[in-house]
Amino acid sequence: MQGHIEKRGASSWRLVAFAGTDGDTGRKLYARRTVRGTKRDAQTALARLVAEIADGRYAKPSATTVAELLDRWLELKAHQVAATTLANYRIVVDQYLRRPLGPVRLAKLRAADLDRLYGRLLASGGKSARPLSPRTVRLCHVVIRQALAQARRWGMVAANIAEDATPPRSVHAEITPPSSTQVLALIEAAMVADPDFGTYLRVLAATGCRRGEALALRWRDLTIDGAGAPEVVIARSIATTPAGPVEKDTKTHQSRRLVIDAGTAVLLCGHRSRQGERARLAGAAVGEGSLVFSSSLDATVPWRPDVMTNRFARLCAEVGIEGVRLHDLRHYVATHLGAAGTPIATISARLGHRDRATTLNIYSHSLPALDAQAAEVIGATLNGATPQAAARPDEHPQAGEHTGKPAT
Repeated sequence: MQGHIEKRGASSWRLVAFAGTDGDTGRKLYARRTVRGTKRDAQTALARLVAEIADGRYAKPSATTVAELLDRWLELKAHQVAATTLANYRIVVDQYLRRPLGPVRLAKLRAADLDRLYGRLLASGGKSARPLSPRTVRLCHVVIRQALAQARRWGMVAANIAEDATPPRSVHAEITPPSSTQVLALIEAAMVADPDFGTYLRVLAATGCRRGEALALRWRDLTIDGAGAPEVVIARSIATTPAGPVEKDTKTHQSRRLVIDAGTAVLLCGHRSRQGERARLAGAAVGEGSLVFSSSLDATVPWRPDVMTNRFARLCAEVGIEGVRLHDLRHYVATHLGAAGTPIATISARLGHRDRATTLNIYSHSLPALDAQAAEVIGATLNGATPQAAARPDEHPQAGEHTGKPAT
């Protein structure tokens, strides 16, 4: 007999299943598990226990707590992910998971425990007991799910109970980019107060690059004083870590070359002259390998991304513009290019998205020009006419291409 059920209470049952013999002593080994429910529930659970043993998936109940697992998992991740990703994992663990789940033994953790935690976080998990966003709660779910998956591989648990939990659905807020008037007002105000910061904002608004990508630019990445079109190469990014700013790959680990407008190139030339003059007066030098945006006279120390975000927020308050974030300059580029009928492939490449599906997933509702073109094409067909120019497949992907992809 592979196993049997022992009644322990009105709705409590102990499952006992044969788990082989000890290789050293020859003693028979048994797996025991307590469940609650009806006798039929217990019989079903016993069948699952027997199947786990037969498949080699059974793990002896571990005395390890969730906190101990999370610490071991973070130690493992320290050798597998970037410093910024590890820092984000630590924030999630320390702020949201360690206190409520830390003392719980892995053997006692259930999917219902995670669902209750997610509910509490959504209701009052933020600062000053404010609701936590569904996106952040989903990050909590990702962390605990990955940690439990590692626990299963280590033989601490038989199954990853987080796979049965129900995190909140991710809700994408509708993008409302700033207008051209607002962007120009912000850049002009920044140029008056600090031309270096104004030039930084102009680069963001001209290229659509991420804030850290612009901060990682070096003069060798720019071609702004030749006969051809001015260009900039986006190849790296600056990120904030507990140890300070660090240089890393771009988000997609790919570089891209972008043409910039003549006005932005002129501003960058002026910025380089100012930077070089400051360095000369201080007895320092600025070369091709120097940072374009730096907090040191020799242009070796990068600006911090978080400082730029806070500085932009103060600028908006001074100008009297509400509801605009530094990242919205990126949205400004995408939506205005789309409104002008720029092909999705071009917009995606400029933004540095992994593929066009990502761009469509984020901005499909903000591209009226492309939708107008589609209406004209199908309308001409229905009216019996031949459209003058049909949308090319490589420029306008089918709607199905933008489903199921994460936003960046």
